[in-house]
Amino acid sequence: MPRVRFWLLAAGVLAAPLLLCLQFTPLVETRSQLSRAEAVRVEGLLLDSAPRTPGLAGPHEFSWNQEELNLLGRHLLALSRMSPEWAAQVDLRDGALGFEVSRSLGFVVPVYMNLRGEITQGDGPPALTALRLGYLPLPRFLIDRLMPNLSGEMTSDEPLLAEAARLLANIESVQLGATEIRFNVHWDPEMLARAGDQARQWLISETDRQRILEYYAVIGRVADEIPDSDRAIPLGRLLAPLFLEAKDKSLQGSDPIAENQALLQTLALYVNEEDIEQLVGAEAAEDMPAAKFVEVRLQRRQDLAQHLTSIAAITVALGPELALMLSTAKESWDARHRSGFSFSDMTANNVGVTLATLATRDRESALEIQRRMSEVRSDSEYMPEVGSSRDGISAEDFSALYRDTASVEYRQRLAEIQHLIESTRVFTGL
Repeated sequence: MPRVRFWLLAAGVLAAPLLLCLQFTPLVETRSQLSRAEAVRVEGLLLDSAPRTPGLAGPHEFSWNQEELNLLGRHLLALSRMSPEWAAQVDLRDGALGFEVSRSLGFVVPVYMNLRGEITQGDGPPALTALRLGYLPLPRFLIDRLMPNLSGEMTSDEPLLAEAARLLANIESVQLGATEIRFNVHWDPEMLARAGDQARQWLISETDRQRILEYYAVIGRVADEIPDSDRAIPLGRLLAPLFLEAKDKSLQGSDPIAENQALLQTLALYVNEEDIEQLVGAEAAEDMPAAKFVEVRLQRRQDLAQHLTSIAAITVALGPELALMLSTAKESWDARHRSGFSFSDMTANNVGVTLATLATRDRESALEIQRRMSEVRSDSEYMPEVGSSRDGISAEDFSALYRDTASVEYRQRLAEIQHLIESTRVFTGL
């Protein structure tokens, strides 16, 4: 009996800190998914925050108030599929930013992991000064280790972390005001592109790298068959042999969803004239000869092929919700600053999202898409004709026609486009 008491006492001592970290009520209540109006607000915030000429390096300032920060946070949790288990909110005060995070642990009895902290700003950069996990305050030495070093001195041998450190080093100053937080940064599009490449590579397993190299080899063989006199090829010229290869691999026992994911990522890379190294890394691409580039078009337009394949690759990597948000934001950006809003581009985007979603929804859908796409002979089998679509719509004209992307009129226009997509041979009945 003394030994039993000893072990019970020891277990109690060890369990006490863990129990102190758990609570029966959340600090932050779970919120519903963003409404369409809130999603449009997020889109506007991102558009307002981006530089007018994002391809040029230079100083740039971001600023958001407390309501906007919480809205962006909710949207980020939704896109990362962390809600409704996770919920978070911030409280902005002059010289300080408080934050609260709650995570439901999913037990029969409601139990939550709650995190509360504060970031304060004195004469220097903001610093994490307080952190509490449940009932347990964390000691100072641990808090200091958790706070990222914004001075740029953080280093890592891991490429993705190294790029993240360089991005942090581009933050020149942060001001915590009573009504808003401001970031002054050095906008560096080349660094952002490198960080994106590292993030893509980090998400790709070694097995998927091999798949990507195999599909890239298929593209190389198709490109070698194209006479030098041909300036361009239709997108279907690549889609059919690639999906035929995927179908054959699936019949031999490979995972059809994984094959389709790798196929679409590789196709986007080639159509957008990117180096295979950007997707699989230098070491994996070392022995792979570069495929001869041939311009790829969809309905005689290179930009439509680029739209479709890019959004398809984003969809298989990050999900259809983010892909659709990015495609709409891109067109809204064009309406403000460039060639105008294009329903032709949106049609290609929606085809890309539809193709990627069905190609990765489940095993049966993935196999059926492989079968249908391997038989494609013309653009019209998967892409509605866009010759009559209205393009080049300015921001002012778009507002007059549709008000914004949350309006009934705009949603109806998108529904009409989606109906046309689902009426094509490839997507009918899926």
